[in-house]
Amino acid sequence: MEDEPTAGPPGEVALTLEQALDLLATLEDARDILIGSDHLSVLAQVEDQIQRLSRRLGFDQGGSDAI
Repeated sequence: MEDEPTAGPPGEVALTLEQALDLLATLEDARDILIGSDHLSVLAQVEDQIQRLSRRLGFDQGGSDAI
């Protein structure tokens, strides 16, 4: 008998540092596109995820991208 898929998302996701940095770069690029297109509600959601990931990676000390 094969394992049946569970409903819902996994409780935890592990990324390598390289994967996390790639994801962060992609999210930042999406944010920049949304800033240019004036879709503020979507931008707020993306920005929140960028901040969360940045903090988890230890990049919350400030710098040019600091909010």
